Amino acid sequence: MMSAGALAGRFLVLVLARGPGQSIVLDNRITVTVLTARGSTVRLGIEAPPDVGVRRGELGPATTVVLRDLVPAADTPPAIAQ
Repeated sequence: MMSAGALAGRFLVLVLARGPGQSIVLDNRITVTVLTARGSTVRLGIEAPPDVGVRRGELGPATTVVLRDLVPAADTPPAIAQ
């Protein structure tokens, strides 16, 4: 557990338990849904405006994907790989 001093200048963390099919909503515009959970692997679906950047935290900012870059010209959402 971090001490209060270790949190200075950092964001606080809210820990929630969610199961498959359950969601959380961030800032009334981003929905994160648990699609599946098997062992230590959880698959998430993220619904957000096209200008929102998403990245895996362990990979760093160079790997950020802007959602608008994933949507084909016909505005058809891309298929989700199973």
